[in-house]
Amino acid sequence: MTELVFLILITVIVLSITTIFLTDSSRIALVFLGVLYLCEFFLLLQVWPVGLAAANLLTGMLTVIIINAFCSNLHFQLNPPRNALDILMVVFVGVITFAFAPQLTAYLAESSEFLIIGFFLFIIGLLQTGTSKDAFRILISLLIFSLGFQVIYAPLEGSALITALISLIQIVLAFVGSRLVIRNWEEIQ
Repeated sequence: MTELVFLILITVIVLSITTIFLTDSSRIALVFLGVLYLCEFFLLLQVWPVGLAAANLLTGMLTVIIINAFCSNLHFQLNPPRNALDILMVVFVGVITFAFAPQLTAYLAESSEFLIIGFFLFIIGLLQTGTSKDAFRILISLLIFSLGFQVIYAPLEGSALITALISLIQIVLAFVGSRLVIRNWEEIQ
C-alpha cells in the first residue's frame, strides 16, 4: 500500500471514530460508521478478491441500515468529561498502536499498515465497549471491534466461509443490539 493511501485511510478512520464518539445524534454516528466500512472495503481490496470485499461492504451497509431503522431518532446528552476521555482514548490508542503494531509483523505475516489500522480499530472498539454506559455506543463499539478483527484477519485468510460467518454475526448483532438499545431507551424515558 502506498504511504499516501495509508495516510488518507488512517486520517479518515481517526476522524470518523472521533466524530462517532463526540456526536449527539445517532444518524451522524451511523453515517461515520458507514465511512468506516467504506475504508475497510478499500483496505480489503488489497488482499481479497473484489467480490469478497464487496460482500463485506454490503454487510456493513446493511448493518448500518438495520441500526438506522431502529435507532434513527436517538439523541444523546453530551458530557464534557466523557468527551475529553474519548479524545484522550483515541490519542492514547493511536500512539500505542503506531509504536507497537509494526513490531508485531514478526509474529503475523502481514504488512504493518494492516496491523496499525486493525489494532487501532480493535483496541478502540474494545476500550469504548468497556468504558461506555450508553447501549447505542456499546453497539457501535462492538461493530468497530469487529471491523478491527476483520482488518487484522483479512491478510491472513481470505476465506468466504469466515467472511460469511463474520457477516452473519454483524447482522445478528445489529438486529439484537438495536432492539436492546430501543428497549433501554424506552425504559429511560
